Amino acid sequence: MLGLLGGLIDGSTNGWTTRPLALLLLGLALFAAFCHRQRTAPNPLLQPSLLRDRGFTSGLTLGIVVFAATAGLLYVISLHLQQGLGRSPAGTALGLIPLSVGIVIASIACYQLIHTLGRRLVLTGLVIILLGCGWLALLTAETGAWPLVPPLLVIGLGMGTCFGTVYDITIGDISTEESGSASGSLSAVQQLANAIGAAAVTTVYFKAVGDGDAHATRLSLVVVAAAIAVCLPLAGLLPRKAPEGQGR
Repeated sequence: MLGLLGGLIDGSTNGWTTRPLALLLLGLALFAAFCHRQRTAPNPLLQPSLLRDRGFTSGLTLGIVVFAATAGLLYVISLHLQQGLGRSPAGTALGLIPLSVGIVIASIACYQLIHTLGRRLVLTGLVIILLGCGWLALLTAETGAWPLVPPLLVIGLGMGTCFGTVYDITIGDISTEESGSASGSLSAVQQLANAIGAAAVTTVYFKAVGDGDAHATRLSLVVVAAAIAVCLPLAGLLPRKAPEGQGR
Protein backbone atom coordinates (compact mmCIF):
# COMPACT_ATOMS: atom_id res chain seq x y z
CA MET A 1 0.00 0.00 0.00
CA LEU A 2 2.86 2.37 0.77
CA GLY A 3 4.30 1.76 -2.68
CA LEU A 4 0.96 2.14 -4.51
CA LEU A 5 -0.16 5.26 -2.66
CA GLY A 6 3.31 6.79 -2.67
CA GLY A 7 3.55 6.30 -6.42
CA LEU A 8 0.15 7.84 -7.09
CA ILE A 9 0.76 10.84 -4.85
CA ASP A 10 4.33 11.43 -6.05
CA GLY A 11 3.37 11.06 -9.71
CA SER A 12 0.43 13.46 -9.54
CA THR A 13 2.47 16.01 -7.58
CA ASN A 14 5.92 15.91 -9.19
CA GLY A 15 5.31 14.27 -12.55
CA TRP A 16 5.51 10.68 -13.73
CA THR A 17 9.24 10.19 -13.49
CA THR A 18 11.11 6.99 -12.71
CA ARG A 19 10.54 7.26 -8.95
CA PRO A 20 6.71 7.10 -8.83
CA LEU A 21 6.65 4.37 -11.48
CA ALA A 22 9.18 2.36 -9.47
CA LEU A 23 7.06 2.80 -6.35
CA LEU A 24 3.97 1.55 -8.17
CA LEU A 25 5.83 -1.50 -9.46
CA LEU A 26 7.19 -2.18 -5.99
CA GLY A 27 3.71 -1.97 -4.52
CA LEU A 28 2.33 -4.40 -7.11
CA ALA A 29 5.21 -6.84 -6.56
CA LEU A 30 4.71 -6.79 -2.78
CA PHE A 31 0.97 -7.29 -3.24
CA ALA A 32 1.67 -10.34 -5.40
CA ALA A 33 3.99 -11.65 -2.69
CA PHE A 34 1.29 -11.08 -0.08
CA CYS A 35 -1.24 -13.03 -2.18
CA HIS A 36 1.23 -15.91 -2.54
CA ARG A 37 1.84 -15.91 1.21
CA GLN A 38 -1.89 -16.04 1.92
CA ARG A 39 -2.25 -19.05 -0.38
CA THR A 40 0.53 -21.01 1.33
CA ALA A 41 0.31 -19.89 4.99
CA PRO A 42 -1.06 -22.49 7.45
CA ASN A 43 -3.22 -19.80 9.11
CA PRO A 44 -3.93 -17.13 6.47
CA LEU A 45 -5.53 -13.79 7.29
CA LEU A 46 -8.10 -14.44 4.55
CA GLN A 47 -9.51 -17.94 4.26
CA PRO A 48 -8.94 -19.16 0.66
CA SER A 49 -12.39 -20.78 0.66
CA LEU A 50 -13.96 -17.31 0.86
CA LEU A 51 -12.59 -16.41 -2.56
CA ARG A 52 -14.43 -19.40 -4.05
CA ASP A 53 -17.74 -17.97 -2.84
CA ARG A 54 -19.25 -15.96 -5.69
CA GLY A 55 -21.37 -13.75 -3.43
CA PHE A 56 -18.45 -12.87 -1.18
CA THR A 57 -15.98 -12.12 -3.98
CA SER A 58 -18.61 -10.02 -5.77
CA GLY A 59 -19.26 -8.04 -2.59
CA LEU A 60 -15.56 -7.69 -1.85
CA THR A 61 -14.86 -6.35 -5.36
CA LEU A 62 -17.91 -4.11 -5.32
CA GLY A 63 -16.94 -2.74 -1.90
CA ILE A 64 -13.38 -1.97 -2.99
CA VAL A 65 -14.54 -0.04 -6.05
CA VAL A 66 -17.45 1.79 -4.41
CA PHE A 67 -15.58 2.89 -1.30
CA ALA A 68 -12.58 3.94 -3.39
CA ALA A 69 -14.73 5.90 -5.85
CA THR A 70 -16.77 7.67 -3.17
CA ALA A 71 -13.69 8.52 -1.09
CA GLY A 72 -12.15 10.13 -4.15
CA LEU A 73 -15.43 11.87 -4.92
CA LEU A 74 -15.58 13.48 -1.47
CA TYR A 75 -12.04 14.75 -1.85
CA VAL A 76 -12.75 16.22 -5.30
CA ILE A 77 -15.93 17.92 -4.10
CA SER A 78 -13.91 19.53 -1.32
CA LEU A 79 -11.31 20.71 -3.83
CA HIS A 80 -14.04 22.12 -6.08
CA LEU A 81 -15.66 24.04 -3.24
CA GLN A 82 -12.32 25.57 -2.20
CA GLN A 83 -10.41 26.03 -5.46
CA GLY A 84 -13.37 26.48 -7.78
CA LEU A 85 -15.86 28.37 -5.63
CA GLY A 86 -13.36 29.99 -3.25
CA ARG A 87 -14.87 28.69 -0.04
CA SER A 88 -12.84 28.50 3.16
CA PRO A 89 -12.10 25.12 4.78
CA ALA A 90 -14.88 25.79 7.31
CA GLY A 91 -17.24 26.83 4.52
CA THR A 92 -16.36 23.67 2.63
CA ALA A 93 -17.22 21.55 5.66
CA LEU A 94 -20.58 23.29 5.90
CA GLY A 95 -21.11 22.76 2.18
CA LEU A 96 -20.80 19.00 2.66
CA ILE A 97 -23.56 18.89 5.28
CA PRO A 98 -26.27 17.93 2.72
CA LEU A 99 -24.21 14.89 1.74
CA SER A 100 -23.84 13.86 5.39
CA VAL A 101 -27.57 14.34 5.97
CA GLY A 102 -28.33 12.09 3.00
CA ILE A 103 -26.03 9.36 4.35
CA VAL A 104 -27.71 9.45 7.78
CA ILE A 105 -31.26 9.39 6.37
CA ALA A 106 -30.57 6.50 4.00
CA SER A 107 -28.67 4.48 6.60
CA ILE A 108 -31.57 4.70 9.07
CA ALA A 109 -34.11 3.80 6.39
CA CYS A 110 -32.06 0.85 5.12
CA TYR A 111 -31.81 -0.62 8.60
CA GLN A 112 -35.53 -1.35 8.34
CA LEU A 113 -35.45 -2.52 4.71
CA ILE A 114 -32.34 -4.70 4.48
CA HIS A 115 -34.15 -7.99 5.17
CA THR A 116 -37.02 -7.30 2.78
CA LEU A 117 -35.16 -5.77 -0.17
CA GLY A 118 -31.71 -7.35 0.29
CA ARG A 119 -29.28 -6.82 -2.57
CA ARG A 120 -31.76 -4.60 -4.40
CA LEU A 121 -30.86 -1.90 -1.90
CA VAL A 122 -27.24 -2.00 -3.06
CA LEU A 123 -28.28 -1.68 -6.70
CA THR A 124 -30.63 1.18 -5.81
CA GLY A 125 -27.85 2.97 -3.96
CA LEU A 126 -25.46 2.66 -6.90
CA VAL A 127 -28.05 4.09 -9.30
CA ILE A 128 -28.76 7.01 -6.94
CA ILE A 129 -25.04 7.82 -6.71
CA LEU A 130 -24.82 7.80 -10.52
CA LEU A 131 -27.77 10.19 -10.78
CA GLY A 132 -26.21 12.51 -8.21
CA CYS A 133 -22.84 12.52 -10.01
CA GLY A 134 -24.54 13.34 -13.32
CA TRP A 135 -26.52 16.16 -11.72
CA LEU A 136 -23.43 17.54 -10.02
CA ALA A 137 -21.42 17.43 -13.25
CA LEU A 138 -23.99 19.72 -14.88
CA LEU A 139 -23.52 22.32 -12.12
CA THR A 140 -19.74 22.52 -11.77
CA ALA A 141 -19.63 25.79 -13.71
CA GLU A 142 -22.05 27.46 -11.26
CA THR A 143 -20.64 30.36 -9.28
CA GLY A 144 -22.44 29.56 -6.03
CA ALA A 145 -22.56 26.63 -3.64
CA TRP A 146 -26.32 26.58 -3.06
CA PRO A 147 -27.17 24.91 -6.39
CA LEU A 148 -24.95 22.01 -5.31
CA VAL A 149 -27.10 21.21 -2.27
CA PRO A 150 -29.69 18.98 -4.04
CA PRO A 151 -27.19 16.79 -5.95
CA LEU A 152 -25.01 16.45 -2.84
CA LEU A 153 -28.06 15.31 -0.89
CA VAL A 154 -28.84 12.77 -3.63
CA ILE A 155 -25.26 11.45 -3.60
CA GLY A 156 -25.46 11.15 0.19
CA LEU A 157 -28.68 9.15 -0.07
CA GLY A 158 -26.99 6.78 -2.50
CA MET A 159 -23.92 6.41 -0.30
CA GLY A 160 -26.00 5.72 2.79
CA THR A 161 -27.99 3.09 0.94
CA CYS A 162 -24.81 1.27 -0.14
CA PHE A 163 -22.66 1.79 2.94
CA GLY A 164 -25.27 0.46 5.33
CA THR A 165 -26.05 -2.69 3.36
CA VAL A 166 -23.32 -3.92 1.02
CA TYR A 167 -21.15 -5.74 3.55
CA ASP A 168 -24.07 -7.07 5.58
CA ILE A 169 -25.44 -8.64 2.41
CA THR A 170 -22.01 -9.83 1.25
CA ILE A 171 -21.74 -12.22 4.20
CA GLY A 172 -25.25 -13.54 3.65
CA ASP A 173 -24.03 -16.97 2.45
CA ILE A 174 -20.90 -17.23 4.62
CA SER A 175 -20.65 -20.09 7.09
CA THR A 176 -20.15 -19.47 10.80
CA GLU A 177 -16.58 -20.81 10.62
CA GLU A 178 -15.65 -18.26 7.96
CA SER A 179 -17.51 -15.26 9.37
CA GLY A 180 -14.57 -13.91 11.39
CA SER A 181 -12.17 -13.94 8.47
CA ALA A 182 -14.85 -12.50 6.16
CA SER A 183 -15.80 -9.62 8.46
CA GLY A 184 -12.20 -8.74 9.22
CA SER A 185 -11.14 -8.72 5.58
CA LEU A 186 -14.12 -6.58 4.53
CA SER A 187 -13.36 -3.98 7.22
CA ALA A 188 -9.69 -3.87 6.26
CA VAL A 189 -10.47 -3.60 2.56
CA GLN A 190 -12.83 -0.68 3.22
CA GLN A 191 -10.05 1.32 4.87
CA LEU A 192 -7.57 0.48 2.12
CA ALA A 193 -10.10 1.38 -0.58
CA ASN A 194 -10.68 4.79 1.01
CA ALA A 195 -6.95 5.53 0.81
CA ILE A 196 -6.58 4.24 -2.75
CA GLY A 197 -9.64 6.13 -4.00
CA ALA A 198 -8.57 9.46 -2.54
CA ALA A 199 -5.14 9.11 -4.17
CA ALA A 200 -6.39 7.82 -7.53
CA VAL A 201 -9.29 10.21 -8.16
CA THR A 202 -7.37 13.29 -7.03
CA THR A 203 -4.58 12.23 -9.38
CA VAL A 204 -7.12 12.63 -12.20
CA TYR A 205 -8.21 16.00 -10.81
CA PHE A 206 -4.72 17.47 -10.49
CA LYS A 207 -3.75 16.16 -13.93
CA ALA A 208 -6.66 18.05 -15.49
CA VAL A 209 -6.83 21.17 -13.28
CA GLY A 210 -4.54 23.05 -15.66
CA ASP A 211 -7.61 23.48 -17.88
CA GLY A 212 -9.65 24.87 -15.02
CA ASP A 213 -11.34 23.57 -11.89
CA ALA A 214 -14.68 22.97 -13.63
CA HIS A 215 -13.06 20.74 -16.26
CA ALA A 216 -11.05 18.82 -13.65
CA THR A 217 -14.12 18.31 -11.46
CA ARG A 218 -16.27 17.09 -14.34
CA LEU A 219 -13.56 14.67 -15.50
CA SER A 220 -13.19 13.32 -11.96
CA LEU A 221 -16.96 12.85 -11.75
CA VAL A 222 -16.91 10.92 -15.02
CA VAL A 223 -14.20 8.61 -13.62
CA VAL A 224 -16.20 8.07 -10.42
CA ALA A 225 -19.40 7.42 -12.38
CA ALA A 226 -17.62 4.92 -14.63
CA ALA A 227 -16.32 3.04 -11.57
CA ILE A 228 -19.80 2.95 -10.03
CA ALA A 229 -21.33 1.78 -13.32
CA VAL A 230 -18.90 -1.15 -13.45
CA CYS A 231 -20.32 -2.30 -10.10
CA LEU A 232 -23.93 -2.52 -11.32
CA PRO A 233 -23.61 -6.10 -12.66
CA LEU A 234 -21.81 -7.18 -9.47
CA ALA A 235 -24.82 -6.17 -7.38
CA GLY A 236 -26.81 -8.93 -9.05
CA LEU A 237 -24.26 -11.54 -7.93
CA LEU A 238 -24.51 -10.69 -4.23
CA PRO A 239 -26.39 -12.96 -1.82
CA ARG A 240 -30.06 -12.12 -1.92
CA LYS A 241 -30.32 -11.07 1.73
CA ALA A 242 -28.25 -10.38 4.83
CA PRO A 243 -28.07 -13.06 7.53
CA GLU A 244 -30.93 -13.05 10.00
CA GLY A 245 -30.28 -10.66 12.85
CA GLN A 246 -27.77 -8.68 10.73
CA GLY A 247 -28.24 -5.00 10.01
CA ARG A 248 -27.05 -1.66 11.33
